Amino acid sequence: MRYEAQPDAGPAQKNQKSQLWFIWHSWLGVLSGLLLFIVCWGGTFATISYELDWLFNPDQRVQAIGEIRRLEDIYQSVANTFPNSSVETVYSPRYSNFAAELSIRNEKNQSKRVYVNPYTLEITGVAPFLNIQRYLRDFHRRLFTGSFGFYLICLSSIPLIGSLITSLVFYKRWWRRFFEFKSARTVRTFISNLHRLAGLWALWFVLIISLTGAWYLFERVRSLHIDNIFAYSDVATAGAVVPIPPREYSGLNTLPFNELLAVVREARPDIEIAYVSLNRGGYFYIVGQTNNLLVRNRANKIYLNPESGEIVYNQYGEDLSAYWYWSNMADPLHFGNFAGLTSKFIWFVFGLILSFLSLSGVFLFAKRLSRSHKLKTKAFCTVAALLSLSSWFILNSPEPFLAASAKEFYLAQQLPSGTKLFLYSWLIVTSIICASWIILVFVNYRQSETLKR
Repeated sequence: MRYEAQPDAGPAQKNQKSQLWFIWHSWLGVLSGLLLFIVCWGGTFATISYELDWLFNPDQRVQAIGEIRRLEDIYQSVANTFPNSSVETVYSPRYSNFAAELSIRNEKNQSKRVYVNPYTLEITGVAPFLNIQRYLRDFHRRLFTGSFGFYLICLSSIPLIGSLITSLVFYKRWWRRFFEFKSARTVRTFISNLHRLAGLWALWFVLIISLTGAWYLFERVRSLHIDNIFAYSDVATAGAVVPIPPREYSGLNTLPFNELLAVVREARPDIEIAYVSLNRGGYFYIVGQTNNLLVRNRANKIYLNPESGEIVYNQYGEDLSAYWYWSNMADPLHFGNFAGLTSKFIWFVFGLILSFLSLSGVFLFAKRLSRSHKLKTKAFCTVAALLSLSSWFILNSPEPFLAASAKEFYLAQQLPSGTKLFLYSWLIVTSIICASWIILVFVNYRQSETLKR
């Protein structure tokens, strides 16, 4: 009996498989294109949101002269200036030319931000709770809609991962093409070449953003539906690995701020304090950075009984298990918040690239649709575009724009003029981009119908 060797898959079969992966890549992009753009675009600006507040609000800008004063002195200057208000949180200056920030609650139970020159202790300004950072944070975290928006944002990491995998499969020998940019005679070809090149250089960034986004989704599902653990340690009767029982807080018999902070400094001289909360579930609460690698501020924290100064709980970042250490790494990796302005600028630039990839991918798909006679495919793409754009305008209606959070509402007229200028400009530009995208799809749809006739 004679056996004949089966021939290997020919070039045609390989091309078919590659084309199939390309089709999957295209559909992942077109079905989630606008959502991915909105998520990436918002996250890109959220990365530098604190810096944007500094840039557009002159009250937050100071000149670095001499030594920064102690947090105790900064706190006392605000307490003396606003004797009828209660100081809730004290934030250290982020950079040498940033004002210190304190959140206070006045006699009308309104939350305000107070900015203090950390060198002269001069009050430089008072602003409502809503600012650029808060707006972009709430937008990028949950689209102002609570749990639904949170899940929608996190679920966008799935098509992002899918786009990454499919692109590496159909784009042959991609590791050789980092410096390859062919000449183009048409706009479509130029954008196609730029889309491929930008995608290659952004591979590492897409991987980080998609994996950390998927991690947020996993954490939420795990905490809600598996073990009901929302944090490693926090003030709660349950829901934490180390639950700290809440206590009543009146603020009448508490030790002075400087005495409580002295206890912290003696117990944890290694902490560079990021902020102090005077009442977190009835405790004096401090978080900050040590020499731990790539963790958010609250990896290191201390809870004090404000009446006795007793240390109730003292957490060291290095003592966290691998799981919870990684949990505290996700935020710095997702937002590039670990090496000052350098890492933030890199994350901002690549965030813009990722936003471009979301839009350019849909643009290229729309151009291919214009040459197709499959009406159902074009109609489905158009409906997807309309739904995405409608969602954008619904989620950015005037009411959420005026909402600092689910509990805090402030009139837009109260905002500093620079803050209003940025927020309105950002909304207008974003809306124009989204509207341009939908117009593009309709134009290509009409062109294809004309060709058919």
